[in-house]
Amino acid sequence: MKIGLIRHFKVDIKKNPFMTSKQYNEYMKNYDVSDVIPNELVVDKYWEKCYCSSMPRAVTTAKTVYHGEIIITDKLVEIPSAAWTNINIPLPYNFWALANRLAWIVSHVSQPEGRKVTLKRINEILDEILKEKDKDILIVSHAGTLYEIRKILLKKGFRGEGFTKARNGRLYIFEKR
Repeated sequence: MKIGLIRHFKVDIKKNPFMTSKQYNEYMKNYDVSDVIPNELVVDKYWEKCYCSSMPRAVTTAKTVYHGEIIITDKLVEIPSAAWTNINIPLPYNFWALANRLAWIVSHVSQPEGRKVTLKRINEILDEILKEKDKDILIVSHAGTLYEIRKILLKKGFRGEGFTKARNGRLYIFEKR
């Protein structure tokens, strides 16, 4: 069995290098509804089925790169992020991203979804996908979700290229040992 992981295409949105908490939350809302910038990746011949996040940027990516059966599911959506504190001081975007991911890890009340809830939904969809042992399956999702999927696949005996943050519109292949 092979599992292909693709992070959605690059999102067509400008990011300010410094943001207040309110600006960060607004940026995240806009990011979720912005268009993507497609690349030339097409993977039709390799995969028998595609599971895709229900977020528009992932759906657009999946329909562009794959022309077979696509199963759209909320279980593959990105890990939601919100500013962990309410301050009016502009801080670097990378600070917000890191601090909010740490808040997610500890299931801080500021985050829309805690770590346990996220991992439960990701494990549920992976269990469903892995039941199809005789098929090669494509998954189109998001950076944080794909990072967690990669860790789970490695624990379940798959091998594949490592990444911390998957590149947009790039295929990563994992195979069962």
